[in-house]
Amino acid sequence: MKMKSALALVILSLFMTSPALSQSDPRSQQQLACEDDAYRLCPDEIPDEARVASCMARQKSKLSPGCRAMFAPSPRHRAGR
Repeated sequence: MKMKSALALVILSLFMTSPALSQSDPRSQQQLACEDDAYRLCPDEIPDEARVASCMARQKSKLSPGCRAMFAPSPRHRAGR
């Protein structure tokens, strides 16, 4: 039980952002869009953000639509710039 509470606190700290930041910061937007998916699909990778991102990228087809959009290449990357 203590481990679960500690994990929840770590996750909340990773995903807690102010409304102003969440509107402009791409990282904050991704965290808000993908929080539930991270809990559901990659709980064993938490709190290592790189491992969570890798896990979620591998399971892209299972992500919620909002989170999946965060993993789509930006137009800038598609243009090869």
